[in-house]
Amino acid sequence: MLFSILGAVAILVLWEVLSLYVNRAIMASPAETAVALARLAWGSTLWVQLLITLKRLVIGLAVGAGVGLIMGVLAGLDERARSFFEPVRWVGMTIPAVILVGLSMLWFGLGDFTVIFMVALIVIPTVYINTLSGIQGVDGRLVEMGRVYRFSRRLLLTEIYAPGMAMPVMAGLTLATGLGVRAVVLAEVLGAMSGIGHAFTRAMSLLEAPEMFAWVVVLLALMAVIEFGVLRPLKRRVTRWRKVPQ
Repeated sequence: MLFSILGAVAILVLWEVLSLYVNRAIMASPAETAVALARLAWGSTLWVQLLITLKRLVIGLAVGAGVGLIMGVLAGLDERARSFFEPVRWVGMTIPAVILVGLSMLWFGLGDFTVIFMVALIVIPTVYINTLSGIQGVDGRLVEMGRVYRFSRRLLLTEIYAPGMAMPVMAGLTLATGLGVRAVVLAEVLGAMSGIGHAFTRAMSLLEAPEMFAWVVVLLALMAVIEFGVLRPLKRRVTRWRKVPQ
C-alpha cells in the first residue's frame, strides 16, 4: 500500500512539473484539472456522459467476454473447434483497433451499436486465449480420473475444468476490461456523438486543457471502480477453492 501511494504521488509530482514547462493550452496542472472536474461534477455533464460510456462498456464487455469464454471452452475441449477458431483469433488480434472502428462506422454508422460492437471485438480474443490456456493447463490425471468415474461432460466442466481455468479467465477478464475501456473511448472519439470520448474530443477541439485532463481522470476513476469494486471481489469469490482449510 505504501509503495502504491508513493507511485501515485510520483505521478502527480511529474504531472505538476510538466505543467510548468508545457504550454497551458495543451497541459493543465493537477489543480486546474481538479477545478474543471469539480465544475463538471457539479452539473449534469459528467454524470450523463459517464453513464453513457459505462452502459456501452458493460454491454460490450458482457458480449465479448461471453463469446470469448464459450469459444475458449469449445476450443479447449475439442481440437477441431480449436483449429476452426484459430484463424478467427489471429484476425481479431492482428487488425488495429482504429481500423475496426472505421469498418464499424461504415457498417453501422454512428451510435451505441458501433461502440458496443467495437468493444466486444477487442475483448473476445483476450478472453478466448486465457480460457483456452486455462483448460489446457488442467492436470490430465484429473481429467482421466473423471472419465474413469464416468463423469458427465457437465461434471467434468464444472468440477475439474472450471477450477483450473478460474485464474486464467479472471486474468483475461481484467486485461480485457482495460482494453475495453480504451476501445470504448476510441470508438466514442471516432464513431459516436456522446460519451466520455466524444466529450474529450470536444474539449480538445476547444483547447480546454483542464477539461481534457478532467475526462482522463474520470476514466482512471472508472477503471479503478471496476477493478477494485468488481473484478477483485469476483476473483476472490471464484478462487476460494484454492484456500486450504486450516
